[in-house]
Amino acid sequence: MPYSTLSIPTAFSEDAETVFGQFRRGMGFPMTPNFMKMHGHSVAAAKGTWGLLEGAMLSGNLPRALKEMLVAAISHDRKCMYCEAAHLACCRSLGIDADTLQALVERVEDLTPTKVRDLILFGVKCARNPQGMTPEDYASLHSHGLNDEDIMELISVIGMAVYLNIVADATGVTPDDMFFQI
Repeated sequence: MPYSTLSIPTAFSEDAETVFGQFRRGMGFPMTPNFMKMHGHSVAAAKGTWGLLEGAMLSGNLPRALKEMLVAAISHDRKCMYCEAAHLACCRSLGIDADTLQALVERVEDLTPTKVRDLILFGVKCARNPQGMTPEDYASLHSHGLNDEDIMELISVIGMAVYLNIVADATGVTPDDMFFQI
């Protein structure tokens, strides 16, 4: 874990508490996780992060469960312990079974159905090397019925996952106990 001089604040402004409440309701969390509490240092950062999460995860054509799986797989690949734990917990809360979650972090190539596998593999590849995406990568998405709107939504979730990983890793925030109880 990187060295960080930031610690989780213990008192928050009214504006920060408002954002935290929106986050909890939107994401279905029983309490504000450490990641969002860390944003208590900057209401602007809290609002921006919540806006990104709300737009990318809670709206659009793609199901939230797929998006959570995508963020968990990317976080595992990028070795972001916090985001992997958080988004695996979200997957569990959305009813994704243990075998699927195990494949998600151990052997993505074995995921089923093939559409989910191919979307997750696209996401991991794009998060690693967005300049390396090929026409064949996009053709695979089109073959599964995704249109350009869906692909743009998928890419937005991938970019958000990388952003979340950077914030979590740079601040050194530790995974919440609640992630392991879901």
